[in-house]
Amino acid sequence: MSNDDDDQVYALFFGIANVIVLAGAAFSFLTWLAGQLSGVLAGGGWPDSSPKDCLRIAYNFVRDPGDPHGAWPPAAAAALGPASVFFVFLILLLAVATVGIYFLVRLLLNARRHRPVRRMRLGFASGWEVRKLLSDRTVLSKARQVRPSTATRPAREVKPEDVGFYIGRDIRSRRKLYASIEDTAIIVAPPRQGKDVHFVTPFTIDAPGPCIVTSTRRETFVNTAKVRAQFGEVFVFDPFNWTGWPNRMRWSPLQGCEDPNVCAVRSATLVQSSHLEIKREGAHLTGVLTIIRCLLHAGAIGKVNFREVMGWIYEANADEALAILRENAERAAPGYAAQLEFQRRDENVWSTVIQVMHCFSHPNVLEDCSPPPGEEFDFINFLKGRNTLYFVGKQQPDWGGIAPVVTTIIEQYFRSARGTAMKNPTGRLDPPLTFELNQVTDICPLGGLPVYMGESGGYSIAVHVYITSLADARARWGSDGAARLWENSAVKIVSGGSGSAKDLDELSSLVGKENGKQVLPPEELRTMPFGRAAVVAGTARPVEMWLTPWWKRKDRDAIAQGKEAVEHLIKQQNLPVQDPDPEEEEPKPAT
Repeated sequence: MSNDDDDQVYALFFGIANVIVLAGAAFSFLTWLAGQLSGVLAGGGWPDSSPKDCLRIAYNFVRDPGDPHGAWPPAAAAALGPASVFFVFLILLLAVATVGIYFLVRLLLNARRHRPVRRMRLGFASGWEVRKLLSDRTVLSKARQVRPSTATRPAREVKPEDVGFYIGRDIRSRRKLYASIEDTAIIVAPPRQGKDVHFVTPFTIDAPGPCIVTSTRRETFVNTAKVRAQFGEVFVFDPFNWTGWPNRMRWSPLQGCEDPNVCAVRSATLVQSSHLEIKREGAHLTGVLTIIRCLLHAGAIGKVNFREVMGWIYEANADEALAILRENAERAAPGYAAQLEFQRRDENVWSTVIQVMHCFSHPNVLEDCSPPPGEEFDFINFLKGRNTLYFVGKQQPDWGGIAPVVTTIIEQYFRSARGTAMKNPTGRLDPPLTFELNQVTDICPLGGLPVYMGESGGYSIAVHVYITSLADARARWGSDGAARLWENSAVKIVSGGSGSAKDLDELSSLVGKENGKQVLPPEELRTMPFGRAAVVAGTARPVEMWLTPWWKRKDRDAIAQGKEAVEHLIKQQNLPVQDPDPEEEEPKPAT
């Protein structure tokens, strides 16, 4: 048992002892007072006894309850009233005291619910709840389940960071809080509330296995790339060259499209992330899906470069793709040639295909998505070590934005990781895979993310989703999808600073209530200071926690040195040193 556990046990016993002492003292006084009043009522006057005698009188009375007179000193016993009168007074006094204590406790509890200082307020998780659900001990108890390889290591060598993530410290019990690898998490934090310095950067550094990070800014990359490079290889998908990193990740949309199922998923992902609703557009988008699916399949089995497939799309010409499908009938999916032949006749469908595939229009994006044979990113090998892959990009309306590209890649990697886990005897990835999906609604709006949040933990795939508000989630996944995303998250973290009254009220209700009242009212949630957040996990009541920015970590010097080295690399590449979105920059450490 840790020192913290000992302290809580001692505090509990000390509290019980105090209650017993106070109750005994109150009973002694009331027993003495009942005897004194019985003497007055019986006409004998006030017995010659003072409150100093109450403990001895109570002790004598407990030893022989049938003889109250024997409990008092002889000089005072003669003045006491009959035993029946004494017992009536004793019962009345005990009843009055009980009612008084009841209302006093209610008054104190009500004051705790409304006191300005939240430290002692009711409704938050107790130290026992924190220990049971969010402690390092709880995370370590799951080690063999979530990371089977730890079973061969001595228990003392397995650290919480090997099988989980440190998220903060409870301000009441002062316990360190941890989330297991299998605990998917959603973090709601408006701009400039420190989600990068408190969560994305530390989680990326601490990821015990391969890690995939998405962001519309390069701050996480700058803070973590050099540190992560000490553990494994670091790759960057950075078509706009914001990072200057030499080890660039290159990926082809044709990868794996020899399989018709892969083609179907990839074409649907491209269409969905292009904000085109299949249900609304009906047969028109069915034709769009068909053409994209058939072109990707033809390109894959024909072993052509993706740049050539984009040429077919720009020219609205499917002749070469049809020829490939017909000449390779034994390898092509049945019916694909006929479907393409039928849909190619509709010019409106081709226009929408061009619109969907416009995300590849930027020359740099097309270059990174058209690798020659042998240069495509090897995701299966990536999963074997503590490697890191960063996606850095911003929505670019003039080029259609790269969100559909990133979304399609991440969708493929989610499915590949799950398939790899299912092939293992344990059904889990070891080392575990971590997804840090920052600014997810902007750069990686996965349609199936609410589902992945519910099932990824079982494969030892940690998913941490960052959104600026619930409104963003509703705009992307709809009300039901946003609710499902929240419900499927094992850990929910909410920081202050939100300005939407509707979101604040909803988040306040989601954090929890005590006796029908919100534990964190909307106004307190909005004004929660930088460096604090509320966390709701599992069946525990909410916890208010202190957060630890990266510059207060033990490895802060290594992080700072790595950050300086990456910034120097950016300068050498003649790239702008400032982040492409300086207005959204996270707070920096004080000097």
